[in-house]
Amino acid sequence: MSSSSVDRPAPADLLQNEPQMRAGRTLKLVFSSLVRSVDARMQPLELTAMQWEPLLLLSWGRADTVAALARECNMDCGAMTRMLDRLEQKQLLQRQRSESDRRVVHLALTDKGRETAAAIPPVIRDELSRHLQDFSEAETELLVSMLNRMLRNGARS
Repeated sequence: MSSSSVDRPAPADLLQNEPQMRAGRTLKLVFSSLVRSVDARMQPLELTAMQWEPLLLLSWGRADTVAALARECNMDCGAMTRMLDRLEQKQLLQRQRSESDRRVVHLALTDKGRETAAAIPPVIRDELSRHLQDFSEAETELLVSMLNRMLRNGARS
């Protein structure tokens, strides 16, 4: 092996040193840390990683059909249907066939589902606060501003 091949960094190493790649990797790590923390705290509510977000979105009125909820959660309809079966078995939601279009099935939270959904935001808020605990209010606002700019840039493509 020649000395020039030993001194030259591998292509993957080059990518890791690019600011954009470091930013992307860090965003992924932060997101994973948040999801793991929130999911662990959902266990007392008997909710899995895939169940708490749809339950919360239903409680906020962001969707009320399988297709709409699947779109909001970036999940295919088949997987969403199976997950909703489990939430229905837990008596957290019920399905109601539309009277105007029998092909449409509306989703509604039960009383138990509304109570469970109400317990979700404090958990998320606590975990976000924990992850942002050493940030000043100005730093948090700057972070939000920069993340929103990233979203806008991504939407332009």
